[in-house]
Amino acid sequence: MTVRAAVLDVGSNSVRLLLLERLTADGAVGQRVGTVTGLRRGALPDGSVCADALARLEACVADYAERIAVAGSPPVVAVGTAAVREAPNHGAIEDVFRRHLGSSLTIVTGEQEATLAFTGARMALPPDAGPCRVIDIGGASTEVVEGDASGPRNLVSLPLGVVRDIDKSIDEAHDTAERLVAAATRGFASEGPVVGLAGTVTQAAALCAGFYDPQRIHRMHLSRSDIEAALGSASALDLPARRRMPGMHPDRADVIVNGMAILLGAMSALGVAEVIVSERDLLDGIAADPRLVPVARTA
Repeated sequence: MTVRAAVLDVGSNSVRLLLLERLTADGAVGQRVGTVTGLRRGALPDGSVCADALARLEACVADYAERIAVAGSPPVVAVGTAAVREAPNHGAIEDVFRRHLGSSLTIVTGEQEATLAFTGARMALPPDAGPCRVIDIGGASTEVVEGDASGPRNLVSLPLGVVRDIDKSIDEAHDTAERLVAAATRGFASEGPVVGLAGTVTQAAALCAGFYDPQRIHRMHLSRSDIEAALGSASALDLPARRRMPGMHPDRADVIVNGMAILLGAMSALGVAEVIVSERDLLDGIAADPRLVPVARTA
């Protein structure tokens, strides 16, 4: 199958590559690769990305450039989110993409990020599904959206994330998330299921299942009690032992405890007892946006 575009989601904790072959109603089809770069880790007080993070990003993008070349050098579309848009030195980040990929980096606003995440998350639901809400917990921002098949009706992007809040206690992370989400979504409708996406949610699902298989994790119903049990088990272990937990991605072991606390706080604010896990996310939303990636959808 021909790779029609190389789509990159440059997040605050990880950078992901999709070698896009085609679009379907169920999401983007093609090889996916993810690398935890911790772009937000060690950020300076003004939000500038530190030298170590830039070095990790450079190594990642250099690797992706080789993969893209092997795939036939398709057009590259790279989108940067919270860590990039908040960084006064975002020019240094953009230079990495120009140097290795010959491509510019599109920096999206929080509202644009929320819209793209919603588009991806809807792919986890049947095409005729009614209203829903979406939670996208990232490294430096969390997006909450409510809407239906016609698109978002209300959305918000909050300064809340697994790297941004890594130094908080479990209770602090939970309470901060509950407070911020409750205040920001006061006017949101409370209809339909809640879809959770991104690394925190899929990692929580993998811990609950004891394994990570994207095909089996996708559309899994993750209850509050399941998340609380996984949080209790993970938080009781030191970092080396946590990395060895069944289903744990070693590079997420240091952020997943606060990530699950943020997820539980957001669920409390929304008054829900479960989330539907989606492997379709911001990356799919980018691929499906014809203004970013002009690829026709197929069946």
